[in-house]
Amino acid sequence: MPRKAGEVPARWVVVDLETSGLNPRRDRLLAIGAVALRDARVVVDDSFEMLVRPRVASGRDNILIHGIGAEAQLSATGAASACTRFASYVGDCPLAAFHASFDQEVLLRAMRSSAGIRLRNPWLDIADLAPALLPSVGARSLDEWLEHFGIAPLRRHHATSDAFATATLFACLLDRVPPAERGAASLAAIARRVQAAREGG
Repeated sequence: MPRKAGEVPARWVVVDLETSGLNPRRDRLLAIGAVALRDARVVVDDSFEMLVRPRVASGRDNILIHGIGAEAQLSATGAASACTRFASYVGDCPLAAFHASFDQEVLLRAMRSSAGIRLRNPWLDIADLAPALLPSVGARSLDEWLEHFGIAPLRRHHATSDAFATATLFACLLDRVPPAERGAASLAAIARRVQAAREGG
């Protein structure tokens, strides 16, 4: 059943991707990591992890960042199957990511081009939500925010590990928001304070 406007979601999904580069319009999806939150708590058993096969493996410099070798890339799940499975996992839940615009563009392009799926779920950028809720903290990057909250990821630049770390950060932020204001629209409005300040400044 579709969620009513303004209704607080019972489940959020935090997403992190590994890609062949930093250009969201051109570079290829290599891995999807995701973990769910329910009632502002990370649900370890409700997670998603999948390598995605590109047409050609990424270059050595890129592999050194995420550690997904050429053989692993070319033996991974096909993009159409991976994207279809992810869409099923997510359902109609709102999605969150750190610097969400990058993940959103890469993922939606891959889903559309490989499987004809148009994912219409709302997205929230945790990189905007965090400073909106804690303006006195000087953190900017994901690493800085994780350090502020004492969150130690098992491994950086690994989609699932980064998704868990980001979900833990998101849970810490949600603890600072009244339960009735944890809906996608309310949190997006809070995050827009930072966006407006950037555009105005």
